[in-house]
Amino acid sequence: MAKVKDTQTLDIFEIPTVDVVVPGESQYAREVSEIVSLLLAESGIKDRYLLSAEVSRLADKDVSKHMLDAYCSPARLDHALPFWLAPILETVCAGHHLTNWLVAKRGGRVAYGADALDAEIGKIQLMRDEMLKEMNGRLKDLKRMKSNVG
Repeated sequence: MAKVKDTQTLDIFEIPTVDVVVPGESQYAREVSEIVSLLLAESGIKDRYLLSAEVSRLADKDVSKHMLDAYCSPARLDHALPFWLAPILETVCAGHHLTNWLVAKRGGRVAYGADALDAEIGKIQLMRDEMLKEMNGRLKDLKRMKSNVG
């Protein structure tokens, strides 16, 4: 049987690295505004008024279309997206842009839905394999010890 190179899962072996935080040089406002802009653009919701209405409904606080525009404008760094609004905005936009960005900054990786379940299944299978290997080693040692006694 021919070996097939798996190009889809190679990144699981890469270890994420934490971004170096340098005092005075870790301004993320522009980066966050660009990510918010991308999140809104890729949401599929073209009408920002509808988007702001849904965000406002979930947040139980008025979030206007103009506020959303300010959050995604790199020119308006004085209007940063409040941290508490990030999960609501991602829910409405059906995206994970902000979560992925934050986790990557902290040196991690996130799995969602079926990928998260696959990761957990893989972890359990690895634990099983390691346990079986240890059990087989101990059985071999016990049998060797038994043959030396008898």
